Amino acid sequence: MVADTENIQRLRTYLNFKTRIQISDGRTFIGVFMCVDKDKNIILAHAEEFRGDEKRLVGLVMIPGKHLVKVEAENMNADDLYS
Repeated sequence: MVADTENIQRLRTYLNFKTRIQISDGRTFIGVFMCVDKDKNIILAHAEEFRGDEKRLVGLVMIPGKHLVKVEAENMNADDLYS
């Protein structure tokens, strides 16, 4: 069983928040933060991928932790996305 540390509790507060992730190849993903594992792999739901001027819907995506450059959670709950 994983200890419920302060960092884990803090991560829980970001569940279901709109999140922007930049990865090492220059792409950006924006979606709803669903989970992260011990290797920092992140799953986003309802995600869109941005590459230069191109944008495409990718839906559910797993982003490998080794490719993370920047992760930002907006101060807004995912429910607000659909209002």
